[in-house]
Amino acid sequence: MAGIVAKRFGRRPAVPLNRMNAPLPRSDVPLADPLRRSAPLVRSPDRLAGLDLLRLVAALAVVLFHFGYAGPSRGTMNTSFPAIAAIAQYGFLGVDLFFLISGFVIAASAHGRTWREFALSRVLRLYPAYIVCMTMTALVVLLLTNGTPQVTNELWLANLTMVAPALGQPFMDGAYWSIVIEIVFYGWVALLIAAGLFERRLMTILAIWLAVAFVNECFFQSRALRLGLCTEYAGLFASGILFQRLLSGERRIIAWVLLGLAFGLGALHAFENLRIFARLYDDTLSLPLLALLHVGIYALFLAGIAASRWIPASRGVLALGALTYPLYLVHQQVGYLSIDRLAPWLGNGSAVAMTIVLILAFAYAVSAWIEPPVRRALRPLVAAIVAGTWTRSKLTLQLR
Repeated sequence: MAGIVAKRFGRRPAVPLNRMNAPLPRSDVPLADPLRRSAPLVRSPDRLAGLDLLRLVAALAVVLFHFGYAGPSRGTMNTSFPAIAAIAQYGFLGVDLFFLISGFVIAASAHGRTWREFALSRVLRLYPAYIVCMTMTALVVLLLTNGTPQVTNELWLANLTMVAPALGQPFMDGAYWSIVIEIVFYGWVALLIAAGLFERRLMTILAIWLAVAFVNECFFQSRALRLGLCTEYAGLFASGILFQRLLSGERRIIAWVLLGLAFGLGALHAFENLRIFARLYDDTLSLPLLALLHVGIYALFLAGIAASRWIPASRGVLALGALTYPLYLVHQQVGYLSIDRLAPWLGNGSAVAMTIVLILAFAYAVSAWIEPPVRRALRPLVAAIVAGTWTRSKLTLQLR
């Protein structure tokens, strides 16, 4: 949108920020442009390395929340850590940071793509790690429990879809709920790209979305709208999108107004967090502290962008960022079982430390040794689909 506005008024179009910095590290498969074979879809080699590191911080905050508070509080983990529970209970805000970052990087990733290119890149990004981590969780549950909870073929097959509750089955791991929110967000972005509205009418769309979200969150709390339009987290996603547009050259005052509204809507989410904690944990949170932490999330996000000026996108930084997604996918259920099994032998502190090391090692293995070759193997097929040449003969050729 910034480029279109600039062109219309005679200014030099802004260069979109960090096209390669997709929702999770090394996420965008560079598909061939069907119309210009010589031009790669991903035009910029740059990354915002600070956001890669922030994703890891967000994932570790969620790990702290589950191991230090949620698991013991809900009885899904027998080992408890009362000394850190008061701090760990705020670690769930790592998910809010994820959604803020996601809005930013998806806005950058969607720029200049067709909806097929965008949708297929998201599929390639999400599924390889998800299938491996979900299957590993199922195996660990089978090995370390006595059949409770049960892992059935139906459960595993339903979870392959990423929306197991829609098929009458629970998530293999409770952390998967946020992946569904991301998928719904991706779906709307793809639809807007297909309709030609993501670039031409983005500010109008964001204004309508924020208005609907505000009404729903303040008055109705409709579950259908929360799932179908992501109203509970609309402020965070919209904030990320607006930051990306502003940093890419958007100069209209409406963008700043909408950013202020999105920030305020995100702050209102604190009241919903209070209700969630009362219902799930029979506990309460500090509303002033929640408000302060909401401001802190935005400050941390902006600090991550600013720090990218001097943090190089080195191999080590990219490796740390790349393990974030598999870490998030595999940590909860596997972590609960591992800590409970190790604690009697090693003690509580050593058990959680060993579990985190093992999970990080597994996440690194998935990100470094499984995801890249799978994406490379699928890349020709995906490029063929994007180019509209997915015929029986072409498919046979690509699979050989």
